[in-house]
This record gives sequence, C-alpha cells and structure tokens, in this order.
Amino acid sequence: MSSVVQKEVEIYVIFCKLTSVNTIQGKFEGEIDIVSSWLDTIHGNYDHERHWNPRLVYENIMDKDSKIRTRIEVKPHNDNEHHFVRVVQYQKITGTFSEWLHVKQFPFDVQKLGIIITSLHPISRITLIGKQEYCYLAQKAIRENDSWDFNQTVSIDYSTYQEHTPYLRSQQYPLIKLNALIARKSQFYITNLILPLFFVTSTIFVSFTHDVDAVSTRLSACATTLLTSINFRFIIHNYLPNVPYSTYLDMYSMGSIVFITLVFCWHAYSIKQLDRYTYAKLDIYMLCLFAIIYLLGHVLFIIFAWIIPKRRQKIFLKKMPQTNNISDENQLIELENLLGYERSMDKITID
Repeated sequence: MSSVVQKEVEIYVIFCKLTSVNTIQGKFEGEIDIVSSWLDTIHGNYDHERHWNPRLVYENIMDKDSKIRTRIEVKPHNDNEHHFVRVVQYQKITGTFSEWLHVKQFPFDVQKLGIIITSLHPISRITLIGKQEYCYLAQKAIRENDSWDFNQTVSIDYSTYQEHTPYLRSQQYPLIKLNALIARKSQFYITNLILPLFFVTSTIFVSFTHDVDAVSTRLSACATTLLTSINFRFIIHNYLPNVPYSTYLDMYSMGSIVFITLVFCWHAYSIKQLDRYTYAKLDIYMLCLFAIIYLLGHVLFIIFAWIIPKRRQKIFLKKMPQTNNISDENQLIELENLLGYERSMDKITID
C-alpha cells in the first residue's frame, strides 16, 4: 500500500493596493500578489490538468467580479539526486475582501487586513508554509490610503478547519492568514465628532447662569442640549458597524447624554422639592460637583481612550510581527521576475 506524500507549499504575498476599508460593512478593496511554490519531478512544461497543484482557495473574497490572474513557471532546483524542479505559481487577485474588524477602541483602533488561504487538499497531503521574509506592503498601497497608518511587515497566522459531513469521514484542512497591520488615523474623528460633542455638552453649564427663579429657562436650555447630544449620537452611529459591544466613541457619547440628563434632573427636582432659598444655596455646590465630575470624566477618557490606545498604535506599527517557527530546508521562493512575464522560463497562463 503506497503512502500519501505530504507536499510542502511555500507562500508569500505582496499587498499592492489596500483601499476603501469599510468599517461598517467589514470589508476592504485590494490588489494582492500571491506567490506559492512546491517541489515536483516534472519533465518539460507544466500541465495544469496532469500535474499536481495545491488547489488554493481564498476564503474571504467577496466580490463575484473579483479577478484572479494565474501564471505558473517551472524553475530548476539544486537537487541533482532526486531531480526535483520548483514549480512557482504567481497569482494576482483584484477585488473585495471580507474582514472581521474589532472596533472596540474606535477611533484609536488597530486592525489586521489579510487574505485567508486554504486548500482543497487535507493536511495529510499538504502543508502551507508562510515565508514572512518575502512578504511586504508596496509603497503604492501606503501612498494611496489617507485614513490608515501601516506597518510594512506582514504577520502570519496558522490554523486548521474541519468539515463535518453526515456521510463522509471529516478531514482537517490547512488555513493560513497573511495580514497587513494598520492603525486608524484618528484626527478626523477627533475634529469632527469628539470635539463638537465636547463643546455641545459643555453648554449644559450655561443653564446655571440663569436666575434660580427662571427654572423653565434652565430646563429649556437643558432640553436643547440633550436633544442636540442625542442627534450627535445618531451621527456617530453612522460611522460604526452593528457590534454587540460599545466602542470608546460610543462610551463618550453615552457618557455625555447621561451627564446632561443628570443636570436636567437636578433642575427638575429642585423646582418641585426645594424652596427658592435652599435651591439658590445648593445650586453653587451642585455646579462645582458637576464641574468636577465633568473634568474628571474627561481626564479618565483622555488617559484610557486616547493616550493608552495611541501608544498601543505606535507600538503596533513599529513591532516586528511574530509567526510560528516552521523549519524547512527547501529552497526559498525567488522574488525575481514576479511581474516580468516576458522573461519567464516554462510557464502557463490561466485566465
């Protein structure tokens, strides 16, 4: 009984373009070059119908109109004993990719945009090896994106998945994800969302400038501020996906609404439960108390929702991503002639 030979397939990617990162819908548009190679005993030209192929599948491609261009070359390998050659498959994918974006720290979040690669061969027949030293982001991808900062190294995650069928024995399949590391530029959200909401919420203190006898005027000022803050809440919601948790921006907007409501309740309570003298005496103390709460809340927000995440962003963009250490003695994939098709050796083009 012949044993099944497990093929080792080396893979690296080049992110040529990353645009239109949609936080709400969890997708991005990209142009990605994927290079995979394996050893084989082919004589002559490569035939896609007859010779072994890793049968790679890209799990997170969304757009049906996505284009995949494939070119395969056969290159000599420095192994005279077994007469191996190296088969190199070049693929360029242009389209829309899905991505699970974690936005709890929005707008100071960091993300991994990547491509998920698996194979139709089970793990007993194939091993996918990511060559991190060859992966990178092209300068074009960085220049054409104004909303994100990039780490020019690429991280690699390994995993497996198992299909469950009622009639056949389930098998495990390899899964590899190659990620571009990005951090959101938060200046737009600070200028257009957080600062306006801060100024709107601060106007609640104007209600204390009215005379204690003009309680209706105080309540009217509070109601106007509250409605404006709620309107901002709906505007902020348009920038966020529907997630089952609150982002930092959610917390800030909800905190503003709660604070305005507390001031509103103070004025409404005083008109019914306190006489004018007591109301006027306590009013200055309540103003100081609300001012302290307001300032302390913003200090905590700046520390935990701005300074710490921004520091985390800088570390994220500077660090070298780690990957699983997989030792192999195979010849490394050559970067030579990645896009220069005219100098190819034995090749086949598949549309």
